[in-house]
Amino acid sequence: MSEQITYELPLSERIRTFLRLEDLFEQMLHFSQYDGEWQNRAELGCLLDIIAISSRTDLRNEITKEIERHTKCFVIFAQNPRVDREKLEQSIEHLTQLNRQLLASNGRVEHVLSHIDLLKCLAQRHSIPGGTCDFDLPIYHFWLNKPLNTRREQIQSWTTHLNPIRQAISLLLQFIRQSANPTQKIAHSGYYQQSLDGNHPVQLLRVSLNRESNVFAEISGGKHRFTVRFMQPFESERPAQTSDDIKFTLSICQL
Repeated sequence: MSEQITYELPLSERIRTFLRLEDLFEQMLHFSQYDGEWQNRAELGCLLDIIAISSRTDLRNEITKEIERHTKCFVIFAQNPRVDREKLEQSIEHLTQLNRQLLASNGRVEHVLSHIDLLKCLAQRHSIPGGTCDFDLPIYHFWLNKPLNTRREQIQSWTTHLNPIRQAISLLLQFIRQSANPTQKIAHSGYYQQSLDGNHPVQLLRVSLNRESNVFAEISGGKHRFTVRFMQPFESERPAQTSDDIKFTLSICQL
């Protein structure tokens, strides 16, 4: 376990979507490692959330645009003699391969799964608290009582086409996070503000704190500036900004 907790704020709608999907993919991957009714329920819940997010945008097109943007940046970086050209060329090739896989896949995410009746029934009940209870969805109760290997094979068949999307998002966010040079900062009385250069858009802000710290970071911002407030939580009251000076690590990710 890392010695630090990192708080992130995306500064574009595209990166905000990618972060939400990254979180859901990680949850789904975790639950897929365990075969049981409750793990299957949680895994399918993540899948339905991924489908819901994907239905609001042309996800493959958004990922392709981001891949192309990264590739152009890397080509420019390659002109710098101090850059590791071999590593850079490997990164470009990896992005190119992922882009080919995405372009080769047909249809939007939600359209690919629209012919699966069980998932359609689950999607209709997913937003209702307790809406997937046995008496509400007997077909789901029937499916959950199938042999574990049958359920696992079906879930894999429903999610295999998502692998290129998951891999692309993971790699793009990795490049973005690694683009920053972390710097040490001090938030006086728990408050820190910094201006940003609007001519060089920032994709992601990252604030890291020691895991043993008794405060958490609230980050807000936009194109021109951002603010970090370090808040102290209370059990029965709203969190309040600390009056202590807080040392933290700041990463301004722009690629």
